[in-house]
Amino acid sequence: TATDSSSTKKDGFKVESSKVIVAVRVRPFSNREKNENSLPVISMSGSETAIQNPATNQVYSFSYDFSFCYDFSFWSFDKSHPNFASQEIIYKTLAVPLLERAFEGYNTCLFAYGQTGSGKSYTMMGFDEDQGIIPRLCEDIFTQIAQMDKQQVLYHLEMSFFEVYNEKIHDLLVFKAESGQKRQPLRVREHPVLGPYVEGLTVNVVSSYSDVQSWLELGNKQRATAATVMNDKSSRSHSVFTLVMTQTKVEFVDEEQCDHRLTSHINLIDLAGSECCSTAQTTGERLKEGASINKSLLTLGKVISALSKQSQNGKKTFIPYRESVLTWLLKESLGGNSQTAMIATVSPAASSTEETLSTLRYAKQACSIINIAKVNEDVNAKLIKELKAEIEKLKAAQKSTLNTDPEKYRRYLQEITSLRIKLHQQERDMAEMQRAWKEKFEQAEKRKLEDIKELQKAGIAFKMDNHLPNLVNLNEDPQLSEVLLYMLKEGETSVGRYTPNSKHDIQLSGVLIADDHCVIKNTVGKVSIIPLKEAKTYVNGKCILEPTVLHHGDRVILGGDHYFRFNHPVEVQKLERPSCGITILHDGPKDFEFAKNELLIAQRTQLESEIEEARLKAKEEMMQSVQIAKEMVQQELTSQKEAYESKIKSLEAEVREESRKKQIQELNNQKAATKIQELEKAKQNLELELHFNKKRLEMETLATKQALEDHTIRHTKILEALEAEKQKIAEEIHTLQRNRGSGNKTMTIPLNWNSLKLSVMIKEANTISKELGKNTIFYRHDKIDERTGTVSSVQVQVRNIKLGIATFWSLEKFECKLAAMKELYE
Repeated sequence: TATDSSSTKKDGFKVESSKVIVAVRVRPFSNREKNENSLPVISMSGSETAIQNPATNQVYSFSYDFSFCYDFSFWSFDKSHPNFASQEIIYKTLAVPLLERAFEGYNTCLFAYGQTGSGKSYTMMGFDEDQGIIPRLCEDIFTQIAQMDKQQVLYHLEMSFFEVYNEKIHDLLVFKAESGQKRQPLRVREHPVLGPYVEGLTVNVVSSYSDVQSWLELGNKQRATAATVMNDKSSRSHSVFTLVMTQTKVEFVDEEQCDHRLTSHINLIDLAGSECCSTAQTTGERLKEGASINKSLLTLGKVISALSKQSQNGKKTFIPYRESVLTWLLKESLGGNSQTAMIATVSPAASSTEETLSTLRYAKQACSIINIAKVNEDVNAKLIKELKAEIEKLKAAQKSTLNTDPEKYRRYLQEITSLRIKLHQQERDMAEMQRAWKEKFEQAEKRKLEDIKELQKAGIAFKMDNHLPNLVNLNEDPQLSEVLLYMLKEGETSVGRYTPNSKHDIQLSGVLIADDHCVIKNTVGKVSIIPLKEAKTYVNGKCILEPTVLHHGDRVILGGDHYFRFNHPVEVQKLERPSCGITILHDGPKDFEFAKNELLIAQRTQLESEIEEARLKAKEEMMQSVQIAKEMVQQELTSQKEAYESKIKSLEAEVREESRKKQIQELNNQKAATKIQELEKAKQNLELELHFNKKRLEMETLATKQALEDHTIRHTKILEALEAEKQKIAEEIHTLQRNRGSGNKTMTIPLNWNSLKLSVMIKEANTISKELGKNTIFYRHDKIDERTGTVSSVQVQVRNIKLGIATFWSLEKFECKLAAMKELYE
């Protein structure tokens, strides 16, 4: 490598000036770039990297000819190429030298930079078996420690893992963040000697590689990622993984034991990808994240540029470390006390030419940065050795001047006495530091055991017993499936809802998970599950009400939305594979889809009864509304009849009164006769009006009767349609049973998953309403087309039993409201 370094001694410490090691790596085409038929524009020869701009055909070469050069150029574009750089080659070339310097007592740092989707996370963390730099380095540390003589050197390792997201720091090793609690941002402080640090950050003591693996798995799950057009798993935060290695060597000075301590900080940083908003096509929250990412990377560019100018000019230059949280944390790694390496990852595609050129220029400036690194020795131990050496020097001088100058001899004695007092004080301080360090170690071990217990309750196992049975989670998203493992200990394992004071061995969240859901017994290799109270527990799709024995491969569903597969290693070794409940012929893996379809078939009858109940409820409500309308019409007719009869009676009384007056008057009174004729005529008119009103009432009654008959006919059509649909479902079930009986392994399962899902959601809503003391009940409601008599759409009826009011929600509105209800409930 083209490393310009020099070593000196400064104040008794080993100090070394070394340039930042810079490497470039080009990845293969992504699936998106292959679909676009992109052409490669990157070429590498030795440590030289060249790029050709397809728009102008101009070639940009980064080599020694221009007074700067990358230390390494890694060709990872084509595996068949003789110079192909694999993950192992990159680790040995970049990380192994840094690890060697860490064992010497230096601080080391390695960070990856590049545009989004260029392969930074793959280089640093890797995928599956193709591990990256971070897991390889952690494994290598413990391998080398195991080969050391532990009687001469004691090793103590601590790790931390955090992310910088939207200029805020979040601890990735705090498990409480997975329980729905909001992660609190941490603050950066600066130590006068050790430099910037994160206040309140979780620091875990690790004693094996498996410990590191488990913590890494937890941290990567909690890291902020999102999908963009450029990358379907774009890291939206800068992650900083730190290992602190303390080496304690036991030395003897004048037959007195003295501890010599070296402390090394190893920082491995995966930066978020720089991106062009128009290319990545980010909007909303993703756009805000991208702006925050680009801002911190812009500040990092300014810091690198200022450090480069300072190295070239030799003049003191202001470095804007504090303009960004990221650059403040990298202060010691860039221009400070650290041996640092940078790997710049680029895309080979022509569509990313501008971003690739920007990355290469970015890395070019980092080549000229010079760090001043020193061995991190324990200050007190160093001072004690120097004081003892000074005492020995004064003793020798005392012997030479014993008989020559009494006054000088007296001054020597005073100086020796003063030095002895300082030495004893330093030894007391050293003993106090060792005691505090041991107490800190004991507290860290205690906290580690408590954290391990909490993580095991959530399905994250640090140590796996290959003989114990276990439950592994199943999820619709394949990337989230089989990531949680719950070990079933000997005896009883309790399962229940997560609460802050819960004592259950397995804690799950969700409305349909009861406080005490079920108990799993493991007795001499025989595992059985026992449901508690009315908690819904399904085995192979069948809802169980009594203790049920589990066998390897059985599917266990708790509460309707937590899916698991049961594994029994001992049973597998004995080649015993019985299964309880309903057996379905299926050649594929027993994954989430298998368990979902199995539950769908097993619960079809219950689902049909719930649908039929909802339809009968709708029918009953329709009949009630018709009856109410009929009673209202009848009541109106009765009131009109009473009003007319009262009017007729009053008219008859008036006629009688006029007749009496007529008899009293003289018969020859023409005026009285005319009056009588008028009254008779009025009476005839009223009788005609009464007759007309009676006819009209009869016609209205006949119309009402006809309307009721029309409702009855329509209701009959609906019942006939429902009967036809029921017959159709029966024919499907008969066909399904016939196919099962004929041994057809490729049987097609009718997908009524939405109906089952709606049923579970309605149960959740009714459970939340009941527990919150609300007067609201939710029903399934099928909307019937009056012309065809078939179900046109499915809605959810919301009925307030206190006010007697009912309304209808669409399925989309119901899902949104249910999510809000869950948040309120939690």
